[in-house]
Amino acid sequence: MADPTFSQDEVTTAYRYVSHWWCSLVGAIDDDRWDGPALGEWSVRELVAHTNRVYRTILDYVAGDVKDPTPILSASDYFRIVLSEENPHVHIAERARREVEDYAGRDMVAVTHELARRAERLVGTAHPATKMHLFVGEMDLQQYLATRVVELVIHGLDLAAAIDLPTEPPSEASAVALSVLTALARPSDLSALLRLLTGRPASLPLTNVLG
Repeated sequence: MADPTFSQDEVTTAYRYVSHWWCSLVGAIDDDRWDGPALGEWSVRELVAHTNRVYRTILDYVAGDVKDPTPILSASDYFRIVLSEENPHVHIAERARREVEDYAGRDMVAVTHELARRAERLVGTAHPATKMHLFVGEMDLQQYLATRVVELVIHGLDLAAAIDLPTEPPSEASAVALSVLTALARPSDLSALLRLLTGRPASLPLTNVLG
């Protein structure tokens, strides 16, 4: 099965909608919840710092030199590459804790909104084939945005659960995220997903494709 790729209108719309949703979630965090539990060993503050890398990477990877010339053609392939690294989740968790230090003495809500605004402006003005200079390869902005949609959808759901806020991501963004992640699933999981979507019980739990 070929990996999904996305048109400019499809992915930029999904990105814009889910970015606004993420910002609204961050704005809804009560003062006493920031240091409470969120995802695994992360606090709410660490989860927000990690997810805000969505914006930082868009802004950073469009500039600078080529770090790895390997072409990455799809969002699904991006996740395969990143998850194939040794202990990726350990490194991600450690980086999130370091990134919290960047927000010391700053209003995380205000910083989140400012990063989102800058990234949205870049996305709205850059050519969709603009090359993003990732540490793991070269990727068109148009397809890289799909990876950012996945991050905002998944961690938006994590944050909503952590702060007990009943809300759903925009359907346009959920559709992009589901398409990207489905390409990572095993055939048996695809069958289980089809059963669940049609009201039939799945015989086994689904595998975590980001695990």
